[in-house]
Amino acid sequence: MEAGSETRPVMRRESNFIVEENLEAVRWPHQCVVCGGPAEQTDTLALRQNYKGIGEVRVDVAGIPYCQVCWRKARAGKRLNQAVWIGTVLLGIPLAILFGVLAMRSPSVRFVFCGMLVLLAFLTAYGIAWLLVKLPIKLLFRNRIVEPVDAWLITEKKRDGRDGVSIVIQIPNKSYADAFARVNGLVAKEAT
Repeated sequence: MEAGSETRPVMRRESNFIVEENLEAVRWPHQCVVCGGPAEQTDTLALRQNYKGIGEVRVDVAGIPYCQVCWRKARAGKRLNQAVWIGTVLLGIPLAILFGVLAMRSPSVRFVFCGMLVLLAFLTAYGIAWLLVKLPIKLLFRNRIVEPVDAWLITEKKRDGRDGVSIVIQIPNKSYADAFARVNGLVAKEAT
């Protein structure tokens, strides 16, 4: 490595940012990710996933800047998202059982069809939880809840052809996402 050269993250921008390598080199503009105001504190997203053939992967997406007001709003958004997923599971299991029982009444039903019914049950449960929990709460508490920055792990083929794990970073604020892209050496997405 040459003197004075700086390590840059290997990343690309699709609908979200996908960091392939050098997550520690990702830089965040020093402004709130929600409102663009001065950053007063940072958040860290701890990611953990087990992959066959790779093992457990633990990654921290650190340094996500928030102001105090937006920090509370983003925490409320995280809790709301968790409530929707809990509602999905609690409603999806009985729906899957109900769909399975109704489908098994016919002797010609195949096992693969039952698996598709389980998927349909959980998709239906997510839709119901979103409509009955998230939508009304977001409408009632519009100024108190925002979507937080989120991240998750994926497996994919890297640019050099090997299989590996990458980090997807989702930034709901489009103007901040453009600033994030510029700071990390990516071209800002054109407005469509």
